[in-house]
Amino acid sequence: MGFSLQQRPVPSAGAIHPVHLLVQLPLEGGQWARYNSMTHALDVLGHASTVLHGLCEEAGQVIRTEPGSLLLFVAEPAMTAAKYENPCSLVWRDAGVMQGALAIAAEALALNYCLLGITGDPWVGRLSEQCHLVGVGLAALGARP
Repeated sequence: MGFSLQQRPVPSAGAIHPVHLLVQLPLEGGQWARYNSMTHALDVLGHASTVLHGLCEEAGQVIRTEPGSLLLFVAEPAMTAAKYENPCSLVWRDAGVMQGALAIAAEALALNYCLLGITGDPWVGRLSEQCHLVGVGLAALGARP
């Protein structure tokens, strides 16, 4: 299929894991980073803060995110389409599983976590010229008062 299958803490249809987690880094001037599951590190995305500025403004209309962070769920539907005929439902299920697991982890760490009901489109689509990306969710994460 052109990419490696992975075992991660959350399940994914066919072990494909097409959903990427982007994290806003408020202490770094609002830069964004992608969680790299292979190295368990955050890879800073240089151009993302400019591309996602409008998304941050829209999130600010729904909830006060500062001093917390935004978590953006970005999918590559073509990964799932490489194995399955009707991939859309599977991609959304993968996103939901990841979002639910993060909600449980946030609760265990006594953090506030709120899914905002915003997918991230059309901003997410502008993040890459190489592949088709789709926003599948946005959440706010922060410390409890």
